[in-house]
Amino acid sequence: MDALDSLTPQQKDVLEQFQSVTQIDDIGEALVKLTRYDWNLEMAVQSVFDGAAAVESASATREKLAEEVAASTSSETTPLTSSTRPTIPQRTHARQTRKWGIFSFLAWPFGFAWNITWAMLSFASRYFTRQSITGGNRSVPLSQQRQDPQAIAARFLREFEDQYGATHVDFFAGGYSQALETAKRQLSFLMVVLQSDEHDDTPTFCRDTLTSEELINFVRENNILTWGGNVRETEGYQVSTTLQATTYPFIAVITLQYPGGAVNATPKMTVVDRIEGVNDAASVVRRLQSAKDRYGPGLDRMRREKEEREMERSLRDEQDRAYRESLKADQEKERKAQQAREEAARAEEDAQRAQLEKEELEKKKQQYQYYLCNQFTEEPDANHPGGVTRLSFRLPDGSRVIRRFKADDTLETLYQYVEAYPIIQDPEIDTTECTKPPSNYSHKFEFTVMTPYPRTVFQPTDSVIKDQSMLWPSATLVVDLLEEEEDDDQDA
Repeated sequence: MDALDSLTPQQKDVLEQFQSVTQIDDIGEALVKLTRYDWNLEMAVQSVFDGAAAVESASATREKLAEEVAASTSSETTPLTSSTRPTIPQRTHARQTRKWGIFSFLAWPFGFAWNITWAMLSFASRYFTRQSITGGNRSVPLSQQRQDPQAIAARFLREFEDQYGATHVDFFAGGYSQALETAKRQLSFLMVVLQSDEHDDTPTFCRDTLTSEELINFVRENNILTWGGNVRETEGYQVSTTLQATTYPFIAVITLQYPGGAVNATPKMTVVDRIEGVNDAASVVRRLQSAKDRYGPGLDRMRREKEEREMERSLRDEQDRAYRESLKADQEKERKAQQAREEAARAEEDAQRAQLEKEELEKKKQQYQYYLCNQFTEEPDANHPGGVTRLSFRLPDGSRVIRRFKADDTLETLYQYVEAYPIIQDPEIDTTECTKPPSNYSHKFEFTVMTPYPRTVFQPTDSVIKDQSMLWPSATLVVDLLEEEEDDDQDA
């Protein structure tokens, strides 16, 4: 439970999601997986289902950066100041050039025994020291070993501020690999600071150098990324091994450089200076300024190239965006044009259909009028059984027509006669073939029949004439057109 108690709420949530997805009940195994991939849930899950090879590409960048720095450290790179770099004696070469004498022959067994003893002591020292750093010591909690780089960086900063105050260089809140990746992406210098609690010079260096306003201002003004670590932590020890640190406090200046100065090669993160031992802030600033003067122009060239690439990419993106917007506008324009064409076609079809309906209606109306003409071929005699009424019509054109109607004729008969009268009066129109009314046709009379005084309008109904006292035995009627309805019909 100690391992769970040391986790943050966010890490506990990630752990719960990881176990839910992968069905791994062993908390220790789950923590190992998540810690290995810096609590990246997606990468950790992929490592379970797809195998570690499937996520190697996701972490290859950071691993490659660490390998580049390690290679630059082990290579024969000339530092800015060689006096601070440890000198490794070339024993093998000296042994080859040493003259073989009698004294050397006699001393050889003692030298061999000493070399064997020294190798064993060195191996034992390294073994036990590393065990205490990596967690072999039982006094170090297991949860501490499994904390991610962000937690280790936060603990380093907290312990530093507890001992030396809140005024110090700005330490990067992340792991060493993340710092390398950030420095490479930002094309800036990276200052790696390693300290060891076992060295007496550490408090002086931290209290006087790392908290100096001169160093703090210089690092901020020149945008130098600073990462700090303690060799008692696993990551700090691994970084010290990678950078081959032998004396503490230790500072390594790392930046992106072309291997051998060849601009055509791929730039790599390279250690350009090493500052070992106690140095005051002014000395560190001078070394950083020297590194900046020597390697800064290369970074400036990379920044310009990066800006040019970003500008070109931005220009391409802008052109692509403009093209997509233009294409979208053209498509929208074409869509509206197509919609307008379709609407125009539908409107034309509706107009044609309305015209055909109108023509068909006129044709049926004429057929109905011809049919009515055949119904009024003979006027009833004045002596017709049942009686007749004599009606005088004043037509809309001012003319008058008088005709007799049978008593049992309806009011609709009066309307039918007025409707057919213009055709009856035209001898050139032959209506003999229209003996039946048109099918599916309901005629609408466009006039009214009324008495002038008192004004009484008669509707075209089935009421017989003899029941209308105002129409019997004679009457004068006025035919009035329905002008408003005609106007409405024309507007429609």
